[in-house]
Amino acid sequence: MKIDIQKLDDRIKKLQEIRRIAADPELATILLEFMSTDEIVAEPVVPKPAEAPAPRAADNTQDLVNSIVNGTTSEGRDGLWSRRK
Repeated sequence: MKIDIQKLDDRIKKLQEIRRIAADPELATILLEFMSTDEIVAEPVVPKPAEAPAPRAADNTQDLVNSIVNGTTSEGRDGLWSRRK
């Protein structure tokens, strides 16, 4: 059995082009707008909004860490683990 190298190379080039388009969200969205089957009408794909960044820790994080490590209290509180019983 002989393998048709030219046909294989052509297929690889087409697949690489599809990969390039699929990697670009804007191009993929445009392409999907025009794709449809006989059974289902394709609708534009709305890109998923980017997730909001995680909230930053409070500015007093270092004070909290120091109070835990040193066993001290800050701002008149007993700290995270009170030594009182």
